[in-house]
Amino acid sequence: MLVVSYADFFANPAQYKNEAAVSGLKILPEKKQKKISRKVQEKLDALNAIVGIIPHEVDAEVLLEERRMSK
Repeated sequence: MLVVSYADFFANPAQYKNEAAVSGLKILPEKKQKKISRKVQEKLDALNAIVGIIPHEVDAEVLLEERRMSK
């Protein structure tokens, strides 16, 4: 039997179509969101706001290391 998480299955259902035809397919139920504190939510919002600011072609680790060395 193939067990797939709900999120993985609905992110790409075509990927599991062949597996479902060959073997049994069981989809785990979606996990309920736990309530989080306002402070944690603010931190998550701040992280989500900066996603994508640094382009993929820029190596942030190299830039940070150069900055540390210059101080």
